[in-house]
Amino acid sequence: MKKNYLLLPFLAFLSCSTAEEDTSEFDNPILVTRMVQNGKQYTFSYNGAKITEMNNTTDNWKRTYTYTGDLITQYVDKFADGKTHTISLEYNSNQKITRKNTVYSDASYAENMNYYYTGINQIKMIRTVMTAASTKTYTREAVTYSDGSLKSWTETVSDVQSGGTVNGTGSMSLAYDGGYYPFRNVAGYTKMVENEGINGSARNTVDYNYVITYPSGKEYNVYKNIFEYQENSYPKKETRDLYQGGTLPVASEITTYEYNHL
Repeated sequence: MKKNYLLLPFLAFLSCSTAEEDTSEFDNPILVTRMVQNGKQYTFSYNGAKITEMNNTTDNWKRTYTYTGDLITQYVDKFADGKTHTISLEYNSNQKITRKNTVYSDASYAENMNYYYTGINQIKMIRTVMTAASTKTYTREAVTYSDGSLKSWTETVSDVQSGGTVNGTGSMSLAYDGGYYPFRNVAGYTKMVENEGINGSARNTVDYNYVITYPSGKEYNVYKNIFEYQENSYPKKETRDLYQGGTLPVASEITTYEYNHL
């Protein structure tokens, strides 16, 4: 699945409430089995707490996961037209992600992300996106919370095109609530820290503000989420309002979740 809200107001801050680990779920973890996102149907399969497949039954594509130990080291998206996206992940001895590499079977697009742990709660993230028309490099200086979840970053962007290079600067900040992230019990899932959708947190994002400024204008990935929760703090409905630099949302997305034993 190639879904990017960019692909993804002011500095957000962490809610005082946090999602504590519920040890009673270790033997029978609560796992998402079905998700409906703007009318698109997704189902999920597991082997214990390890996710094996995500199926988009609306658009007829499937994602299969591969583990090494308890870490997700590859997932492959296969689409109805036979094309594939292969995403490979590497980790260090502390089980922190160090590299993500994406290859498209049609060779029109490739992407990689490298992670460098430069200090306590600090990560340098270098994302490179390669197309036939350009090579774009995002160099991010990220700050995390003590649990490893993303807090904010500043970045520089270099877009090398045939006609020259376009440079930009960007920043991202986000805030979480105290509810449980729907996929928090899936083995290795929050270790991936890929983008705003998988940000290393067991909590849910309520404010996300990402803006890149170029000489010709700005790119926005700004949204606010409202969650409706089950009694045990797992979300049953998520309403996402998307903004484009203004005070009013330009679009909304609704996602509902179903679980194996809720």
